[in-house]
Amino acid sequence: MNHKKCTYGDFLKSGEGIATNILASRLQLLEENDLIEKLDHPDSKAKVLYQLTNKGIDLLPILVEIHLWAEKYFDIPKDLKDRMKAVKKDKETVVRALMKDLKKELTSTTEKD
Repeated sequence: MNHKKCTYGDFLKSGEGIATNILASRLQLLEENDLIEKLDHPDSKAKVLYQLTNKGIDLLPILVEIHLWAEKYFDIPKDLKDRMKAVKKDKETVVRALMKDLKKELTSTTEKD
């Protein structure tokens, strides 16, 4: 799992500035609803990795639509705006490629277990 945010600490350090109790609650809710799963951290027994499940990955097209809507009505960060340019050019291809990459990553992780 390369540059992605995968641990509680990674999420906590994110620019969103989410409070620890809210982060813990949301991660638990996502896990209870099978959108993410916990994996053992390869470097530390004190940490876990969070990974999207197939159910979570299947939400990607909906999240892309929400981002497109948000860009229309709100100021969004420049980096997100830049990423949305590719989506606007060819949404289906971008979404399909992202989902394929996420599912490939999920498969490679589950094969290691």
